[in-house]
Amino acid sequence: MPKFKTNKALAVSTFVVFLLALPVCAGAPAVPAANAIWVEPSTVDLSTDTVSVGYKFNVTVWINLNVTSASWEFKMGYNKNYFNATRCGYTAGMKSQFFESIATIPLTPSFGSINATHSYVLHGETWGMMGPFREPGNGSLAWVEFQVMAVPAELQTFTLDICSFYPEDTYAQDPSQNKIPFTTCNNAVVIIPEFLEFMILAVLMSLTLVAYALSTKLRSPKNNE
Repeated sequence: MPKFKTNKALAVSTFVVFLLALPVCAGAPAVPAANAIWVEPSTVDLSTDTVSVGYKFNVTVWINLNVTSASWEFKMGYNKNYFNATRCGYTAGMKSQFFESIATIPLTPSFGSINATHSYVLHGETWGMMGPFREPGNGSLAWVEFQVMAVPAELQTFTLDICSFYPEDTYAQDPSQNKIPFTTCNNAVVIIPEFLEFMILAVLMSLTLVAYALSTKLRSPKNNE
């Protein structure tokens, strides 16, 4: 068998592995000391993906409280020139995973504009007026799906911001409707590369592999020899 077939297969396999090498987040997140609210993953690194307009990703809001609670809400601001919040929902179906053991009143997430450059998604949940309240603990609240609307001309970072809206629109309440002070509030950062430069690199790698395969084929012995 001509050698170029084996070499070509190895080269193509290596290239495919390179393109599919994406960051993976596994397991439960590290829980900040109570009282805390934060976004996971803390960094959404799109710099190893072939990012283009239409690409989608998710983040999840978490909470950790050392007191009894009866409601929560968060407002997440983002740069609408580059992203759009397309969907938002509880992490345990009709309720949050944090409140899944108590009766709740589900709320519909809302989406709106803040100013010329930023928009928001607002979501919350409250005790259902019957049964126990939520005892101290931690859990996930809701996920938000974003779609890439534009790709910057150079590498940039963007903030998915819940902390600027604390305590007016990002908060948790105790059974007496007093807002619970947070000692920790963490946003998420999205890293997005310049699309053109990454695509040029990928195309150059493809052309290099094709040229290598062709040159090897030309040097290989004929099948009849």
